Amino acid sequence: MKEKLETLESLMIWNKLTKNEQELLVSSSNLVKFSKSEHINKDVCLGLIIVVKGTIRAFITSENGKEITLYNLLKNDICLFSASCIMKDISFDISLECKENTLVLLIPTEKYKILLNIPVISNYINSILQVRFSDMMFVFEQFVFHSLDKRLANYLLNLNEIEIIKTHEEIANDLGTAREVISRMLKYFEKESIIKLSRNKIAIINKDNLEKKAL
Repeated sequence: MKEKLETLESLMIWNKLTKNEQELLVSSSNLVKFSKSEHINKDVCLGLIIVVKGTIRAFITSENGKEITLYNLLKNDICLFSASCIMKDISFDISLECKENTLVLLIPTEKYKILLNIPVISNYINSILQVRFSDMMFVFEQFVFHSLDKRLANYLLNLNEIEIIKTHEEIANDLGTAREVISRMLKYFEKESIIKLSRNKIAIINKDNLEKKAL
C-alpha cells in the first residue's frame, strides 16, 4: 500500500484532485509484478500502467522481425499504450518488454475509462500522449534522416556513461538495425580509437571524437 500511495502521490496532478477523486484513483489501481524479458501487453489490453520499479522498453516490430525502440519507461513513468484498445485511432501495435524485474501500478481498462471522465486526469493523459508521440517522431526522424554512424554516436553519448554495459543485439534493437551492422560500426569506432570493446562492454576512450561523429 505504501508503494502504491507514493507512486500516485508523485503524479504532478495528485494535489489537483479532490479527496474523492484521489480515493477513486487509489482504489482503482493494483500492484503487479513482471519478470525480466516478459512482454506486458502481448495480445491483451491491460489498462494504464505506472512504473514503480524497473524499466520497460516500448518498441515496434517490422514484418521481417526488425525491432525499433521508441522509448524506455522508468520509475514513475506512465504507459498509455498498454491501454491502446480504448484509443480508437491507434492503428499500430507497440510492444512492451521488461528490461529487468519490474513492478507496476496497473489501472485496469474498465476503471481507466471511468477515471478519464475526470477532467484533470483526462487533460494529464492527453499531455502525456503528446510527449510520447513527440518521442516517437524523434526516433523516426533519426532513423530516416541520419546516417547510422551519427545515430550510433548520439546513442552512446546519450547513455551518459564512460563504460556501457550493453550487447550489440540490444543496441541494434534500440536503433532498428541488425546486430552485424552494429558490430561492424562499433569495430570501426574502435579502429578510430574512439571506443574500446570487450565482452558486453563498450568503453568510451575519446569522447571528443565521438561527439564529432554525432554532429
